[in-house]
Amino acid sequence: RNLTRPFMRKAILLSVCAALRLFAQSDTPRTIEFGFEQRTRNENWNNAFDYNDSLDDQRIQVRWRTRAWMKASVTRDIDFMVGVNQETNQILTPDRPFRFDEAVFETAYLDFKKLLVKGLSLRVGRQNLMKAEGFLLFEGTPGDGSRSLYSNAAVLGYAWKKSKLELIGISNPRTDRYLPRVHDRFKPLMDWNERALGAYYTGNDVKDTSIEAYYFYKKETGDLRPAANYQYQGDRHVSTAGGRAVRKFSRGVSLTGEFASQWGAQHPDLTLAARGGYAYLKKTFGPGGRHYVLGGYIGLSGDDPSTPYRVENWDPLFSRWPKWSELLIYSQFRERAPSYWTNTRMWQAEMLYVPVKPVSVRMTLYRLSASHPFNGSPATFGSGATRGTMPQIRVDYSPNKYWKMHALYERMSPGNFYSARAPAYFLRFEAIFTYTAQVKAGTLR
Repeated sequence: RNLTRPFMRKAILLSVCAALRLFAQSDTPRTIEFGFEQRTRNENWNNAFDYNDSLDDQRIQVRWRTRAWMKASVTRDIDFMVGVNQETNQILTPDRPFRFDEAVFETAYLDFKKLLVKGLSLRVGRQNLMKAEGFLLFEGTPGDGSRSLYSNAAVLGYAWKKSKLELIGISNPRTDRYLPRVHDRFKPLMDWNERALGAYYTGNDVKDTSIEAYYFYKKETGDLRPAANYQYQGDRHVSTAGGRAVRKFSRGVSLTGEFASQWGAQHPDLTLAARGGYAYLKKTFGPGGRHYVLGGYIGLSGDDPSTPYRVENWDPLFSRWPKWSELLIYSQFRERAPSYWTNTRMWQAEMLYVPVKPVSVRMTLYRLSASHPFNGSPATFGSGATRGTMPQIRVDYSPNKYWKMHALYERMSPGNFYSARAPAYFLRFEAIFTYTAQVKAGTLR
């Protein structure tokens, strides 16, 4: 760990310095792309933490996120990207004073698009990583909510025909140590320090079929919480191996499935053995296949209380984000950790309908349960395994290339997994304005 921190810090800073030096020495035309984004969210929820209507936990807030970035062609085969991000939450209920939050670098990397041999590439520095649907790799900073997604990473890729193999190294400390911050709030980005090495293969050589396979080895160390806390996690290492396949059939029908297995050890004397995955059947219809219906199942293993020396909870690795629900992540605060998807089974039915081109309506219904009851605080958790039923509806409106807007509503009717049974809801309105431009500046080699 002591070697990883300075190495990653130097790698990122050297990438920035090298990019600026090459940028200044270029002698043929080059392009610079600028971007700006302003996101405004109004959120309103109640009973989301404990499903208890006798406790006042209603929240109404406005979230202001501002992003700006620049991407420059340093040479014909090298791009440099840097971006900054700032989000401030204005909490209206309960009434809290307005405080400007910190500004951070969310991207700072060099992208070597051609390296030594044909098909070989390298991207090193702070970057957003996502694979497939984000089941394992998407969110590197769950502690700051939806402000940022980045990981400090190096990705070495080799592409041939319709296939690609990537070697991925990640170092994400629980607080940002690699790049400077403005108005530093010392915000925790996760509950522990995270480091990982992995390999990810993507292949599209078979007609109408996409195949992905992966292996990740990850260490999670230095939990922030005291050892007496029932949520405390000892230092652990976990291996994850799995794959994803998508098969397209005629008449707009497709079948998608992903499954992974986990094993490892946790201090002082626990072994890890977990599994997770999902599968769904999808049918597109209408002009251009713009509507769809799907049905599926999501399964994430949970810890079996009858095996005290083995932990079966699914570890979401780098996918602690609201993949299936914005509402459920708040009740997870009192289970394992916010956005920590584990011990969950979900039947899913969903439909997307596009009445007119700039408008889409998505309706989803989840029936949720758990593999095992959770032995947490009886003020929140019951003795059953039925989590509940949750309908969702989301309406998106994108009138032009600059604006995207949506409204989202979720409602959870809890089951006997919880001790209180008051329904909870989550309501959000969002507007995003994005502007990008390109300019010719200087020269490229």
